[in-house]
Amino acid sequence: MKSRESRRTVSTVLAIILTCGALLMTGCGNAEKLEAYEIGNDSVASVNSVVGTRTVSGVSSGKNNGSSYKQYSYESQTVTKDLVDYLLKTLVKDGWTPTVDFNLEEIPGKAQLATKSTEAGKVILMDVSYKQADYTIKITQMKGTLKSK
Repeated sequence: MKSRESRRTVSTVLAIILTCGALLMTGCGNAEKLEAYEIGNDSVASVNSVVGTRTVSGVSSGKNNGSSYKQYSYESQTVTKDLVDYLLKTLVKDGWTPTVDFNLEEIPGKAQLATKSTEAGKVILMDVSYKQADYTIKITQMKGTLKSK
């Protein structure tokens, strides 16, 4: 009897794990099709809308200190080119402000940019961390203002 019960328990646990894995993969698949990241009332062009489809290896969202964030992890064999095209040729050109000095040629590395939110008294902060074959984009909507140069 115990043998049957333990097999049933193992089967149930495996079914739950497979279901969770399938849901996670579905979320990543949807992220690969994203044209824009939506956070609050703001919309930011996605990596894939600028550089073409890249494999999304992870997606998460949540709140930290009252600020909402969304995070996307990508795999790519052209990390530096992707980030130059996305951050410098697109976002900076569209008015995003680098908040730290960064060099996309130095791998691994980190970058950070910010822009005004469409919501009064808020800003959008983009944190980027990158390695040889992958990078992560974290977008946070938070209270704050940007100072003019």
